[in-house]
Amino acid sequence: MSRQKPGRNEPCPCGSGKKYKACHAAEDRAREAAAPPAASGHPLAGELQEAMEMLRGEDLARVSSTLEHLGTLLTKWGPAPGLRFDGPLFHTHVSRQLDKLEDAVERDPAQARNALRLSTVRELGTRAFLDKLRATLLARATTAGLSPEDKRALCLGALLASTPKDGRVRPEDRPVLDVVFSAQFREWGAQHGQTLAAGVDTEGANLSDEAREALRQAGEGDMDALVKYVESDPGLASRIAQEAKERAARVEATMRQPTTPSLLAPEEQVWLTSVLWAPLNALKNPDLDAKARSAAVSGFLGAVRKALESDQDFLANLLERVRARAKDAALDEGTRTFFTDAAVAVEAEPVRMVLAAILTSRSEPEARSAEEQVVRADLEAKTQWTAEDLEPYRALLSDMKLPAAAERIHRAQEWLRAHPITLT
Repeated sequence: MSRQKPGRNEPCPCGSGKKYKACHAAEDRAREAAAPPAASGHPLAGELQEAMEMLRGEDLARVSSTLEHLGTLLTKWGPAPGLRFDGPLFHTHVSRQLDKLEDAVERDPAQARNALRLSTVRELGTRAFLDKLRATLLARATTAGLSPEDKRALCLGALLASTPKDGRVRPEDRPVLDVVFSAQFREWGAQHGQTLAAGVDTEGANLSDEAREALRQAGEGDMDALVKYVESDPGLASRIAQEAKERAARVEATMRQPTTPSLLAPEEQVWLTSVLWAPLNALKNPDLDAKARSAAVSGFLGAVRKALESDQDFLANLLERVRARAKDAALDEGTRTFFTDAAVAVEAEPVRMVLAAILTSRSEPEARSAEEQVVRADLEAKTQWTAEDLEPYRALLSDMKLPAAAERIHRAQEWLRAHPITLT
């Protein structure tokens, strides 16, 4: 069967309808193993091919254990050139960030370390550093005396440090940079008497590297790795669920701070206010007995769920905006970390997070122009909202070339035609 080798999960070219890995993959591997070696080629061709297949496969545990071994090698070799971020830059950045995270270190060392890791790899994990790291790892892999496991780990790290064809580099998506950070931060902590490095590692010792990596990727908004991890070992689902709850609680607590930006856009708040006003007022009635209050809570939660189900674009737009703000270099590191956590929390518990954005957040949504701020102020000064009251806002958003926002106000208008509200 002559053909270009497909991916493991692609249909087998033989036409059987099966995935390649379940059909001719084993036969092709046997043929390749029996083939005579090429007369010339890269001395690490075999190890690089194995690392590539590891990345294409579904065994996350193998990737995680190989990266763990790479970390062991980096620690054993020490701060050699090309295997660490620039020393003075690392010291300056980490020292500055730890000063900013002083309160967070005391409150939640694990969260503080995660914020520090994220800021460091974004700041120092440049394309130039990745190119140098890749070259150094490949050079190390050709030295004599290395075990096959050593070579595999070095080749895997080199592949993960490779720059994509489109030239774009997202340091936070490169787990090999996390390996470099962990090794260098332990060394830096020992040199400067910083206990955060060792303390957090001990605190997280009950989680495997695979679990931490899955949670790291989830923290960046990629839930696929977390889902695959849970499916591969359902026994840890409860631990990950607990982490999600703790993350949601952190997001809610941060929302209570007056300096924390709102998750909502202005038109989203208007829409939610319109469709949830009646059940929210019922919930706030001080004369309710226990039974009536329970019914009011259930009614309000049901209204929130119904609103989200009736508007599929709402959560998609909210998540897209929150993820974008998590990567906004114009924001400070603490705010970006908040949005990073919020993106995962919204995806995991949308009703809870929307409720928190409505009831808990102390900041108003940020207007995109002075004109929008004025129109919003005029709207909030009214004692009654009807469809006609919202028309100036809808027209302004349309003029601002924000069709999705204008459409959301239109939906609020449609609701208000049947359910006008009186504001108190």
